[in-house]
Formats: sequence, structure tokens, C-alpha cells
Amino acid sequence: MPVKSGRSTPSRVDLDKRASYRHLDPFGILNLAINFPEQVAEAARIGRKFAPPAGLRNPRNIVLAGMGGSAVAGDLLARLIEHRVPVPFLVCRNYDVPALVGPGTLFIASSFSGNTEETISAAQQARARKAKVLCITTGGEIGAFARREKLPLITIPRHDPNMPPRSALGYSLLPLVMTFASLGIYPGASGELRETLALLKSLCAQLHPGVPTAKNQAKQLALALFGKIPVVQGTNGIMAAAAYRWRTQLNENSKTLAISSEYAELDHNEVVGWELPKALGRKFEVVTLTRPGDHLHTQARVEITAEMVRRKAQMHVLRAQGKSLLAQLLWTVCLGDFVSIYLAFLNRVDPASIDNINELKRRLKERFG
Repeated sequence: MPVKSGRSTPSRVDLDKRASYRHLDPFGILNLAINFPEQVAEAARIGRKFAPPAGLRNPRNIVLAGMGGSAVAGDLLARLIEHRVPVPFLVCRNYDVPALVGPGTLFIASSFSGNTEETISAAQQARARKAKVLCITTGGEIGAFARREKLPLITIPRHDPNMPPRSALGYSLLPLVMTFASLGIYPGASGELRETLALLKSLCAQLHPGVPTAKNQAKQLALALFGKIPVVQGTNGIMAAAAYRWRTQLNENSKTLAISSEYAELDHNEVVGWELPKALGRKFEVVTLTRPGDHLHTQARVEITAEMVRRKAQMHVLRAQGKSLLAQLLWTVCLGDFVSIYLAFLNRVDPASIDNINELKRRLKERFG
């Protein structure tokens, strides 16, 4: 059903008239979203061509070090395989690695630019602890580190120098999916990929800027979120990881604060917060991400929680399409990317700009060199 926002489009931006917001997208972030299926297909080919050393097999644990979009790819991968592989999978967003990293660890250093300082530090520590280190990057210091240390390296492309890491999720994720398939960690990945590509092509056609708002779910959701603080909830597993991805895309692309949370945990804390005054509740808009196969009790939790939340705020419950986990996950992620970009245009901001991050990096460099 169409999303009713109750708010009008800003006078200078009409999502059904691309000319009204084309100037807000000088680096073509919307086109990157439109071409996401092609990125996923190319990234999978890169993964298929990579021949992982036998020494990477049968790890005692898996740790992926990364920040931003690279770390999100780790979150997604960890949730995709959490019920397939009986070993811990941690995502390290830090300069220092956890104590469990050692000779039995499959350690993945993931950095799109190759120059992420936290990831460089973590990779050096993992190497010193004799972990099985695998690097994935476009180049930079991580690429040089892999070549210097003779480590297995997956080199991913950066066809457009303006491509931000968050728009390269396919390149950060799919080569690892196919590598895990080769290592026996992710059986059935090729079949899931075929379904995923077909579903993504269909979805991107439906969310294309040429499709009017009345038939475009991403435009409808962007209008609903305009002027609000988004709260993105995900059911346990891949939808929880997708909810976090939605949150970070809303942060960076839309330049808005957002909240993400996970069922069933949110019913042990967040749900009480919705006792807030109704006037305050109107400042929020809730999007709940669900999938076929959610636990029966989780489905009931979503239904009951929605009744409570709707006393104070608008809520949209979305159901992922697809049969496989990979298809459901990337369908949901792709939808969220389009929503965040259309919301950026409604907010009259460039989805590519990250001024606060750039300032923070500059000031850190001034302080530490």
C-alpha cells in the first residue's frame, strides 16, 4: 500500500521530476544505486576467480576488521552464516583486535580505500599473532601490506574515483561470499546469487527515479521519513543487520540522525520508551524490517509492538522478498539505499558529502600527524 506521509514535498524538490534534484547529486550516487545489480554480479565474478589458499580452511574463529561500509559487509556476512558455521564470527571496529585472535583465526582485513587507519592497525596485530590473514581492498596501505607480507589478497575495483565506500557494498561483500563458498563455509552461495540478481534487477526497475511516487516504494518511504527521526527495527538475524545498514545510510546519505534496533531485544527495553508523550512521538517514524521465516514468536512480537508504537508514532512494516537469505538481505538493503538517497534530495543535500567525517579526520591528523 502507498505510504501516506501527511507532509508535502519541499517546494523545490519533486521526486517525480529528476531535474528538480539532479543538481544535488553531482557525483551520481543515485546512479550507483540503480546499477547495484551489476555491481553485485561483477563482485561475485571477482570472488569466483579468487583461489583461496587451503590454509584458510577450517578456522577456529573468524574476525573481520573494517569500518563503515566495510564493517557493514562483515555484519551482513556474519548474519548470513551464523546458522551454518559452528565457529564465532566477530566484526572488529577498532584499532586493537580481540584476545581470541591467534593462529586458528581467519582474519579478514577489509578496507575499500585500503587506508583505513583502524583496519591497518588491526591487520598488523593479527599478522603478529600469526592469524590467517586475508585482505580485501582496492589498494592503498592494506594492499601494500598484503603484497609485502605475501598474504592472500582480493583486489576490488574502484571504477569511479568518486564512489564512496558505502556505495560499494557489493564489492565488499560478494567476493567474501564466494570465497566462503570455495572454503566450504557458505554452501549453496551460487544458487542464492542467481535468485538475488534476478530480484535486485526487478527491484531497481521498480525504484528507478522514472517510476512515479504512486508506484515507487522508496519514494513513498522517503516522503514518510522527511522531517522525522527514523527508527529502523529489524527482526533477529539478517534483518537486524539490514536495519543497521539503513541507519548508517540515513546518517551519511540523508544527513539525518537515525536509530536502529533488533527484535526480540527491543521488546526488553525500547518498547518502554514508546510510553513517551504523544507530541514527542510525532517526531519519529518507525520502519520495521521483517522476512519470511521469522520465528513465530517474533512475528507475534512485531504485531503486538506495532500496536503499541502506533499509539504514538507512524509505523511501516516491510517484508523482504525472496526465498534465500542472501536475496532477502540484499533486497532489503537495496530498498534502504534508495530511500536514503531520495530522502537526501528531499533534505536538499548532496548524498555523497560527508563534511563532518572529513573535518574529524583533518583534526585528528592535525593532532597526531
